[in-house]
Amino acid sequence: LGVSVQSLTPELEEYFGAASGGVLVSGVAQNSAAAKAGLKAGDVITSINGRRVSATGDLIRDLRDLSGEVTLEIVRDKKPMTLKAVITSASGVL
Repeated sequence: LGVSVQSLTPELEEYFGAASGGVLVSGVAQNSAAAKAGLKAGDVITSINGRRVSATGDLIRDLRDLSGEVTLEIVRDKKPMTLKAVITSASGVL
């Protein structure tokens, strides 16, 4: 996917408006699937293909065997959004 993420503390959940949790995007690699989908540092990924993401381990597990188009539910500026990303190969990198 091409992102660096970190788990959310309750304080960060409140700050970013992600009441139901998720993982905070702390960086996005240039020309990655995440960058092409419009994902930005400061976004909170809350689900992938409808599966709730509560921790970084969830994100790794959900992306491990995916390829093709995936649906990312995110929170940006305290508002829910949906993005589509295309994963071309499993590279072992988030």
